[in-house]
Amino acid sequence: MIIETNKNHGFTIVELLIVIVVIGILAAISIVSYNGIQNRSKNAQTTSALNNWVKGLQMYKADRGSWPTGWVCLGENYKYGLSGQDPTGSAQCRQTGTSGYTTNSTFNTAMAPYIQGQLPTPAFVTATQDTSNWRRGLMYAFAGGSGGTVVYIDAAFAGELSRCPDVGGTLSSTRSLWGGNTMCNYTLGATTDS
Repeated sequence: MIIETNKNHGFTIVELLIVIVVIGILAAISIVSYNGIQNRSKNAQTTSALNNWVKGLQMYKADRGSWPTGWVCLGENYKYGLSGQDPTGSAQCRQTGTSGYTTNSTFNTAMAPYIQGQLPTPAFVTATQDTSNWRRGLMYAFAGGSGGTVVYIDAAFAGELSRCPDVGGTLSSTRSLWGGNTMCNYTLGATTDS
């Protein structure tokens, strides 16, 4: 007597579909986790640069009796245009209507003695209200705010943060959400502080 056995070994269509669904779920979890890790890394870089700039600005003020003047980008290697990918143009940290703000070599030279090592450079996250109003990285402002008497730093962070990161040496911070990212305004003092 001959017994026939089925020698076809393999997976059923249901088993294959289950494996595909599990792989898809794991991939989705990995992508979400990766984006969160990227945002935390960028925000840590910006917060570190911000802390170093605040300390340097405070040392400058203690040494010279006043805050440095100017509206400038803090750090180096800012990119061009709203996307940060334009091949030419002004390397900006802020665009407000038709006015843009860039790095300033005179400001950087004046600050060099108060900054240890290279100039602290933030992650280049862009917080966008619209195509003509955006912030990237860190921007220092002397004589800004209400009445033109406030010294502050604008900082752009990745993602929608529930609050601005704590930065020692700042008087206050305000948070606003711009285009899926967070823009924080840190007040350092008044132009008349002595």
